Amino acid sequence: MSKIYSAIVGGHLRVYLADTTDLVKTAVSVHRTSAVSTEALSRTLTAASLLGKLLKNKQDILTLKVAGTNQIKTILATTNYSGHVKGYISNNQAEIPYLSKTDRISDAIGLGGNISIVRDFGLKEPYVGISHMISAEIDEDIAFYFKYSEQQPTAMKLGTVVEEDIVCAGGILIQPMPDVTSAEKAAYERATDEISDIMNRLNSDQTAEEIIQSYFSELSVMMTGEFEVDFTCDCSRDRISRALMTVGVEELKEIIFVDQQAEMKCHFCNTIYHFSKEDLEDMVSALES
Repeated sequence: MSKIYSAIVGGHLRVYLADTTDLVKTAVSVHRTSAVSTEALSRTLTAASLLGKLLKNKQDILTLKVAGTNQIKTILATTNYSGHVKGYISNNQAEIPYLSKTDRISDAIGLGGNISIVRDFGLKEPYVGISHMISAEIDEDIAFYFKYSEQQPTAMKLGTVVEEDIVCAGGILIQPMPDVTSAEKAAYERATDEISDIMNRLNSDQTAEEIIQSYFSELSVMMTGEFEVDFTCDCSRDRISRALMTVGVEELKEIIFVDQQAEMKCHFCNTIYHFSKEDLEDMVSALES
């Protein structure tokens, strides 16, 4: 089971450490991704998992969208308060041959795109934040977004270790809280540089507390939580049916006349839903009543 561990360092540094290996394995099995697409999807899912721990209420939902300009045009991940994460990638077979031995994905995503974070708090309109990507490495782009769009200094590092299979996936998120001391700020700035090795540490025998403490040896670490996260799609035949009905009466009638049936696939889990001519006629009747 994938987990996120939370801690308070010193008194004013918030840290979330994620081991999302099982979550990513499930997603990769569903989407059958190439090495480069695996890394891109893994980082996006892990980032969403980490950001989800910033949600405050049970009804809150966070969506992270990466909009690229090269082989990978879209990566989307969404999570709820309970840690159920789902996501998809527009190109599951992106391939940059000369990057096959590295974890760099910027060439596959491409510069010039943007990153969006949408928080749905159950109000009339969700809160939408967007910024340009500075590196197309996802973690650096999210840190940039928080610093300049929300004035919240943030350090994030994400990664995946892949051999024959996914060995390890995860990342770390660090944010100073209000009233951060000068000593804590200095420690945060040092950690920002040092967390580049987070995947080596996650892929070792160190505990979550030991990993966090290794970046803040001069400060106390208080572990505050351990949360399960998983790759779970909440699609259903009823939900897909309602989505199909949004095309309208005339479009449904055309589908009935031309195809006599319809198939809809969930982008998040690839489940295919079949609707017969009778199902479509029932939808038309419901819309016209």
